[in-house]
Amino acid sequence: MVRKNCCGISFRKNRILTKLCGALLTAALLASTLPAFPGSLDRRAAALSQVQAAGSFPDHTYLTENNGYKLYVNEEDLSLVVEDKTTGAFLESAISYDDGKNNPIWLGAMRSAVVLTMINKNDDTKQADLLNDAVTKQITYTDNGFSAKIYWNVYQLGLTLNVSLTEDGLVANIPEDSIREDGDQYFIGTIRIYPFMGHSYLDDKEGYMLVPDGNGALIYLNDKEGRFASGFSGTIYGTDIGFEESKVETLLWDKYNTISDPNQVLAPIYGIAHVDDEMAFLGIVEDGQERAAIEVMPNGVSVDYNRAYARFVLRKLYTQPTSNNSTSGSLHIYEADRSHSDLQVRFLFLSGKDASYAGMAASYRDYLLKNGLLSKQDTSYRTRVDFLGTERQNWVLGTQAVVMTTAKDVQEILGDLNTAGVTDLLSVYKGWQSGGLYDLPLKSYDADRNIGGNSGLTNLIKKAEETGVDLYLYDNALLINPEEQNATFNVIKQVNKKRYEYKTYADVYETFYYLTPMRSAELLAKLAKSCIAKGANKLCVAGVSEKLFTFTYQSSKYTRFDSAKMYGDAIADLNAQADLDLILEQPFAYLWKDTSAFLDMPLYTSNYILEDESIPFLSMVLAGTMPMYADYVNFEANEKEFCLKMIESGCFPSFYITKADSSELIYTNSRDIYSSRYETYRDRIISYSEEYAEFAKKVTGAVITDHKILEGDIRIVTYSNNVKVYLNYSEETKTVDGKTLNAMSYLVVS
Repeated sequence: MVRKNCCGISFRKNRILTKLCGALLTAALLASTLPAFPGSLDRRAAALSQVQAAGSFPDHTYLTENNGYKLYVNEEDLSLVVEDKTTGAFLESAISYDDGKNNPIWLGAMRSAVVLTMINKNDDTKQADLLNDAVTKQITYTDNGFSAKIYWNVYQLGLTLNVSLTEDGLVANIPEDSIREDGDQYFIGTIRIYPFMGHSYLDDKEGYMLVPDGNGALIYLNDKEGRFASGFSGTIYGTDIGFEESKVETLLWDKYNTISDPNQVLAPIYGIAHVDDEMAFLGIVEDGQERAAIEVMPNGVSVDYNRAYARFVLRKLYTQPTSNNSTSGSLHIYEADRSHSDLQVRFLFLSGKDASYAGMAASYRDYLLKNGLLSKQDTSYRTRVDFLGTERQNWVLGTQAVVMTTAKDVQEILGDLNTAGVTDLLSVYKGWQSGGLYDLPLKSYDADRNIGGNSGLTNLIKKAEETGVDLYLYDNALLINPEEQNATFNVIKQVNKKRYEYKTYADVYETFYYLTPMRSAELLAKLAKSCIAKGANKLCVAGVSEKLFTFTYQSSKYTRFDSAKMYGDAIADLNAQADLDLILEQPFAYLWKDTSAFLDMPLYTSNYILEDESIPFLSMVLAGTMPMYADYVNFEANEKEFCLKMIESGCFPSFYITKADSSELIYTNSRDIYSSRYETYRDRIISYSEEYAEFAKKVTGAVITDHKILEGDIRIVTYSNNVKVYLNYSEETKTVDGKTLNAMSYLVVS
């Protein structure tokens, strides 16, 4: 039987037997006491029946309530139950039943409010929880929650867990100054806070888990039948290269990497929705996000429970060479000093029609705006047309310039597009600097003479401003090219004191280094000052917007907290300048408040096999508040699907253009640009501009309020101004709501 829930997602299950058994068990429970771990097929239905009959939750005591929810706590394991006051639906942070398959260690993890991974002096790991260990707890109740001082006596470890019910949800916090490591044998590796909040068993619930992979993904709460050995695990704000070991790339002819990197976790979020109960939560990692990972585990991964949580990393394992000779061996050791930060997760609860991923997106948007983490920008439509100025290829002695698009060429192309009616343009000029695209870092306004020098670039910027084109100069503020500039100083080393090398596997510049955040900030300030003095008041910053790492410099260690602080301050200082307009390339969430646009918004996920659906979650959060631009259209193999993805997510199209033919780049680091000539894409740019400008007129300034997935590859997007967008991703004509949708097409209904 095919069943559609209120959010439009189809779940294929035969729940007749489950409902029948649940009804029989409910009748039995009304006449007897429910055991601590009932073994029914419909376990949560049985638990709910007991709640309704007894008026309380087994082993949990009423604690407090707000306008929408009641909060219950178990003093033994500090687990919680959150009950919807209107419907009686509830979310549990600990399992209330056991299928008999789980050992004591797993039971401790599934019921405890706080779970530690410990490291002993031999670098072995061990779990500490609130059930299996001798724990001293001192609980103080407050008006809206409690504060529990917890101490593991044998391990001599301690911390304080603060829980408070707010008007929109619940906050769980561990203050940095409460974390204790009093002994010399056990130390804390990781901490999980309420890792089973909102869990479900096998297919007991209908719903899904939100995965922050790319733009967003869903994992359904159906029975996975043990198909997956592991779940989703993504470090917030990407992998920390400060600890990353060298890896063997899958190369073709020792030059071409044949495997794409997975998408990064751009925002510190996760969530679970029980759509049949109309109750959900969005988890936001507020403190400690720089050293945390999001874990989303479907049933069958170790245990038969669906769960999603944040894992805070206090110490990481890394490889320390024993000598300068890489062949003589190395040691695997943990950081001696743990990370220092408060750890905090906010759970935003959602009920009724808002208990969906659309509701999660709306609540996250409201949260960002309310807390000053996002500011509303001008979302008027502009087609993005970027240009490549010059590159470099090897020559007899050194390198020689490969000129792709001069400043005069750019001016002529922009003029031609303007004449053709493309008047709303945003353009990023790459490779404008002296020495070409990869002569990094940039220190000042110094244009390559091959594109026309400073005078040619200044004239281009002036003409662009006169015609209403937003022309930005591109700067990768992270990289330094040791082949072109002195890289002896101001570059980072990893925790093991080895200098980090970024490999390109290209012909000209094979290796780059990372600048220290201090140096990046210094050079960004200098470049901005120099550009503004020349009348260039628009900058596009990359690199530092999408990397975060631990590093050592001059015998001092700097954490990802330090890197985020330095990058955040540098970007905020640039954005605060009234005469400078700043946009960022694929920025992490902590930088969203300081950019006028989001460039290179991912439209897809990493295509992990455990993900059931791809959704435009981040786009749903940002649509109507910030202009978003997809990656370049001219590099997409399936352009039709890509175009539908842009419409579905509210992203604007982007093109990467050159005057010369892209074949000129075959011996440069930009050899992956296989099609970019303006003559080839002129008509397509004009066509896209007309189509997307017409679409944007109908939704500009409106936010996305709903998103539905129907059978047959149909999507429906609803905006706050009541505009609906119907999308058909199938190869067949479909009829939805009385409207005919051609294959691979969309329809906008006001």
